[in-house]
Amino acid sequence: MKRYKRLKNRQELDFMSRFFRSKKRPKKHITSAEEYYKDHYSEKKGEVLSSDEEAILQKLANVGAVKVRKASTFMMQYEFDLPTEHEDDVYQKITLALESDNDVNIDAELIEEFPLFLHTLVKQETKNKIFDSYEGMSVSDFVTIRTNNEKMAYKILDNPEVSKIFLELLSYIKLMSINNNTLSAKLEGLEKLEEFFQLMTQIVKVAL
Repeated sequence: MKRYKRLKNRQELDFMSRFFRSKKRPKKHITSAEEYYKDHYSEKKGEVLSSDEEAILQKLANVGAVKVRKASTFMMQYEFDLPTEHEDDVYQKITLALESDNDVNIDAELIEEFPLFLHTLVKQETKNKIFDSYEGMSVSDFVTIRTNNEKMAYKILDNPEVSKIFLELLSYIKLMSINNNTLSAKLEGLEKLEEFFQLMTQIVKVAL
């Protein structure tokens, strides 16, 4: 775990902290997705982005990604982070990989250790159902759950804010697994990436 150095005054502490006291230290130099694009694909260098790579970098720019770098020369895989002050920042590092079928794999290290093992897989029979309203529904009715703490797992998934976002993403999230401080997820495309980060923020807030 990273630890803050002693700060001079309360105002600095408030600036550095988030809703559960982020342990990340802001770097003096960060690379945004937009800066990465300019540095690696400027006209002078004569390199051309594929449409998929361009879509990834545009999406990372939209979510406010920083410290962006391509993690593989053979795959469309990028490492990035969210800035400390970002409202959905619960991560140390995030890796995003786009597969050939346009599925997106997310692997991330969480700032705080998650207090249980939680694996959710969206049930195929409910995946493509369309509802006029999700009122009164819980996400636990639509996913298969594996966990070592069933009581807490249902408390998290049945939380109104968690259920609200998760239910809207049923056709987008294929699976999500959290163990200790590691997150793994498979998403159907890039379209709802911002909403996925919002969901993770709510899950972590409820759990911690």
